[in-house]
Amino acid sequence: MPRLTARGIAFLVAAVGLIVLAYVLERPELLPIAAIAAAAPLIALVAVASSRPRVRVGRQLEPVVATEGEPVQVSITVSGRARAAEWVERVPMAPGYAGPGRLREVTATRSSSIGYRYWPARRGLQTVGPLLIEDRDPFALALRVTDTRAVVAQLVLPEVTPLPAGPVPDPSTEAGPRTARSRERADDDVVTREYRDGDALRRVHWRVTARQGELMVRQDEPQAGPHARLIVESQALGYLDARPARAGVGRASRTVSSETFEWVVRMAASAAVHLAERGYTVELATPTPRADDTPVADGPVGDVLGELALLGLGTRAGDLGERSVPGAPPVVAIAGAPDEQTVRWMLAQRSPRAPAVLLLAGPPAPHDVAVDPDPVRTAFERAGWTVARVSIRRTPDDAWLALVGERTEVAPDWMLPMGSGRG
Repeated sequence: MPRLTARGIAFLVAAVGLIVLAYVLERPELLPIAAIAAAAPLIALVAVASSRPRVRVGRQLEPVVATEGEPVQVSITVSGRARAAEWVERVPMAPGYAGPGRLREVTATRSSSIGYRYWPARRGLQTVGPLLIEDRDPFALALRVTDTRAVVAQLVLPEVTPLPAGPVPDPSTEAGPRTARSRERADDDVVTREYRDGDALRRVHWRVTARQGELMVRQDEPQAGPHARLIVESQALGYLDARPARAGVGRASRTVSSETFEWVVRMAASAAVHLAERGYTVELATPTPRADDTPVADGPVGDVLGELALLGLGTRAGDLGERSVPGAPPVVAIAGAPDEQTVRWMLAQRSPRAPAVLLLAGPPAPHDVAVDPDPVRTAFERAGWTVARVSIRRTPDDAWLALVGERTEVAPDWMLPMGSGRG
């Protein structure tokens, strides 16, 4: 619906004031001026109401699958019918919109193109759009905002930092050629087909879908080769700074946020890519349930990155099984302050003869320091794990080097950034 702007409301207030003055001061010559002041915004409302845009919006994103903090180029094509106006588009980045910009006149024979960049502020399945067209009269007395309602979903992956050679050994050379071929496969080599009812969303190939304009799913089979297990602590009680995330002013959502957990997810994504580059097939394990139908990104660990993109803090569903996991894959675990049952579950994920490393982010949970300064670290070290407790101020590559004893900062590892709470 069209509405008056602040300027239009000011015209109406001035008209009322002139009418009052005309009768109080007995100056009837003010009435024509008051009539003009009152008619101007009303005429502007009618003009704006009669020019409702009727448009179709097409949107292309590059890259199709984004990474947290890296730029995304958005190209929009507007066709149909619309007067020259201003536009604003909602994007998942502070302050929540891109623009404003100028949309040139759109006719049946001439479309209009808009382009901008935005930087995804958070991981997950984010929504880009809708495009809002703000139509004003020439004097900016009235405004009509048209919501085009066209949106696209974009998968935003956690930020990945290249890691140096660390404590996890390279796989045996027997599987080397096979894994090397799997790493070198180009995106175009993946076999795809049209989406069918019942296909899992996690099998959608986003890049091919964007290129062909219809949903396409993967048909490629997983490659055999050496495996590695990546464990991520995903329980809210395992992070001292976990707190309810705000959904609006004065209203809390059911989701829980934690700066430490976000660091853990970025560290896990970096470790997954590092292990894949070494030739491992990476398997993700968490103590909380994960969505069955998560999107899959490109690359040898696209499934793991897709799961990490949507991974949130949750509560444990029942008791964790503590039976030993078969096989002897290397284990990389990343956690905050896990409780005793989670510690036992994590220990059971490793075979006695397999290499295992653990990164603990932030300070240990409150406990009796006189008995043991860091009981979680002690439990894993006694079981033969390589353990390092690091601050979330450290970069993932620096934290990774802490596992081989190469430390580069003077401040204690357990220190959290200023302002972190215990939630």
